[in-house]
Amino acid sequence: MNKTQKSLLINQLIQVGEAVCRTIGPQCEAVVHDLADMEQSIVWLKGTVTERKLGGCMTARGLSLVRAGRTEDSYNYTTRTRSGKMVRSSLIFVNDKEGEPQICMEINFDASPFVAFRRALETLADPDEAYDFQDAFIDDAPQMLETMCRRAVEFIGKPMAQMDKTDRLRVVQLLDDAGAFEMRKAIPAIASYLGVTRFTIHNYLNEIRGKAMDEVSEELPEESSP
Repeated sequence: MNKTQKSLLINQLIQVGEAVCRTIGPQCEAVVHDLADMEQSIVWLKGTVTERKLGGCMTARGLSLVRAGRTEDSYNYTTRTRSGKMVRSSLIFVNDKEGEPQICMEINFDASPFVAFRRALETLADPDEAYDFQDAFIDDAPQMLETMCRRAVEFIGKPMAQMDKTDRLRVVQLLDDAGAFEMRKAIPAIASYLGVTRFTIHNYLNEIRGKAMDEVSEELPEESSP
């Protein structure tokens, strides 16, 4: 494939990417890579789903596929961005006559808002069954805490960077209900994971547990006067 042929194909893929993004909207991103330089392969990009820029490098998945010589197309797989977005992606390779990959196109769709909506529906439909840690067979406490934090955040369905206080309170409540704070180093570990201070976690726990005590008090029958 000569430079003219490659340039023509890249322009055609750009047209396709433009059409896809304009049709689907801001939740969609399209990226075209020139595989002649894996470290600066992005030659065209539309959208901000993965927060990358022109001149950026190939994805880890793409690199591993090229390295393994397995450049068949990959469709509708799930990845996460650095900020925690859940993304559904497809990767399409264009090979030359010898079967060597020359160009690659990515389609990335930010599914995070839909995951959050699904989680909310699950909670409304069956709040007692929507969230469970019991399948986490881990005997290392720090790893267990990290797993519990990750699952709680996934359950909320928002990237941590987009969480407000209400979301973080919900995460802490899920962890408290699951018994995470029975572990001695839970508060510093959870504070670190959520990017807040230990003092903040203490305040969240006081708020959550204080509210729970108030609710219990309201449910107790009043003692009759002698």
